[in-house]
Amino acid sequence: MIRFDFSGVSRDLIGEHGLSASELEALIPASNDAHSRILNGRADETIGFYELPRRHAMIDAVKAVASSFKGRFKNIVSLGIGGSSLGPKTIFSALTDPLHNIYEEPKLFFLENIDPEQMASLLKRLKPAESLFIVISKSGTTAEPAAQFMVVLKLLKESLGERYREHLIFITDPAKGVLRPMAEAEGIASLAIPPEVGGRFSVLTPVGLLPAALLGLDIDGLLAGADQMAQHCLKRELNENPAYLYGAIHYLLLTRGVNISVLMPYSSALYDLADWYRQLWAESLGKRLNLDGKTVHCGQTPVKALGATDQHSQVQLYIDGPFDKIINIIKVKNYRADVPIPRIMDEDPALGYLCDKSIAQLLKAETDGTAAALIKSGRPTVQIELDTIDAATLGALFMFFEAATAYTGFLLKIDPFDQPGVELGKQITFGLMGRAGYLAEGLPAALPGFEIRI
Repeated sequence: MIRFDFSGVSRDLIGEHGLSASELEALIPASNDAHSRILNGRADETIGFYELPRRHAMIDAVKAVASSFKGRFKNIVSLGIGGSSLGPKTIFSALTDPLHNIYEEPKLFFLENIDPEQMASLLKRLKPAESLFIVISKSGTTAEPAAQFMVVLKLLKESLGERYREHLIFITDPAKGVLRPMAEAEGIASLAIPPEVGGRFSVLTPVGLLPAALLGLDIDGLLAGADQMAQHCLKRELNENPAYLYGAIHYLLLTRGVNISVLMPYSSALYDLADWYRQLWAESLGKRLNLDGKTVHCGQTPVKALGATDQHSQVQLYIDGPFDKIINIIKVKNYRADVPIPRIMDEDPALGYLCDKSIAQLLKAETDGTAAALIKSGRPTVQIELDTIDAATLGALFMFFEAATAYTGFLLKIDPFDQPGVELGKQITFGLMGRAGYLAEGLPAALPGFEIRI
């Protein structure tokens, strides 16, 4: 079970910086319009993520490919960036042992950034014969995974000859792009990303499901949790739909200048979920133009934080700084492991109060203490409490945040599914790397008085 507590944004609890019931009621016409846009998008298949848990042919294909590769490799390497990496990485960190890559196999590595030092370090340690590479790219031409794939392809061919095909899986567009014809011509295993599902919404497609299945994780539970949450997140009424209420609160606070959304899980296993949320919220809502073509420059900056670690780095700002943030805390009722605190040094009252408690008790007390302090300080605070961390709960969280993002985008009257701002940087990069048809503009020269060299 997941419990959503939005009380910490109410004016009754936090005073002048909170929201009133009348403000939410006044939003109902806009909420209904956003709901209609979502229903229309589902009907014309331009919004596809709600249906993913019930795409049985896709799920069966993932299981078949996973079964044919499972148990054959000591290392699995994912080549992808953005949504092609953040989603599967979140599943991995949430549902495996924290030290999985040290003590268990197959190890799973994410080469999500084109950092030459990181890539060189990993490739010099991997034995190609023991490694499987998953190339994730809809078009196959995204520069970062394309460059990585070119390096890996040469490495595999030189090391394994014609057997290189057995060490590759493509996750790509079902019909278009560079990788699809190569997969068919050379007999490389492949899976399709549904065309109507964009990268940052793709965690419940083969992008996230295949790496999880290869590690033996519970993808059926993941999908069941997502499907159950989808039914709640398709309800029209604000007070019955947690995703809509989350989005409505963020939207209303944004109109007041609350332009930062903090996601703060009190679990190291969910820290990568906050990273995934950053891309989802930022890339979906940060737009220059609205649906009418008017310049609006809207968006809300997502920030990730980790409890209790960031109580000692960020919470000072959250409690005493500007009233420009909403803090979304993820609480865990039952951690999957615990460590007792022994009765030792109990003669010291500064330490003795900890005796016979546990690490989980301390972390839960810190969770509640931080939430209470934020509310007492008049800071908008949402609490999301999980019974535990398991596959179904994680799937439900994915669906909840995706639905909240789509809904919030339509409240803002922007397209939450495009990313035009990303394309300019790509085009300049293509030019700088010598791709035909693209101008190598580069950076402007530093201005006098604005540059210091040491």
